[in-house]
Amino acid sequence: MPVAKIHVLQGRYDEARLDRVSNAVQHGLISALGIPPDDFFQIIHVLPPAQFRHTRSFLGLTYSDDLILLEITFIAGRPKAKRLALLKALNDGVAAAAQIASDDLVITLYETPGENISFGRGLAQRVDISDKEKVAT
Repeated sequence: MPVAKIHVLQGRYDEARLDRVSNAVQHGLISALGIPPDDFFQIIHVLPPAQFRHTRSFLGLTYSDDLILLEITFIAGRPKAKRLALLKALNDGVAAAAQIASDDLVITLYETPGENISFGRGLAQRVDISDKEKVAT
């Protein structure tokens, strides 16, 4: 059930480039986490300069105006190795699709228990998945 939020600077990403980024994010989630292809939820924020502010460098990394801030929320329970593989798959895929430097993708992963998510009807369809279980998808 990953939900991806993609934040970019206005004027840097046209529709075709955003489509490539979106597809790369979904492909990364499918390949690294094994989610089904129809498990697709994304929000794309195109922000004006006054609302998209960032440092030009941090931790030895350099950021341009092509910077993408990517937030992924999903059900908790995946092992650390799988989450680290997801970070790498997303960076490789999105950087290639958007034709940006690998520094220009900042990713934040958020995990939440299954009982905190409803796919509709106010039901927690994944309530049985807990932080202690290993999540297959």
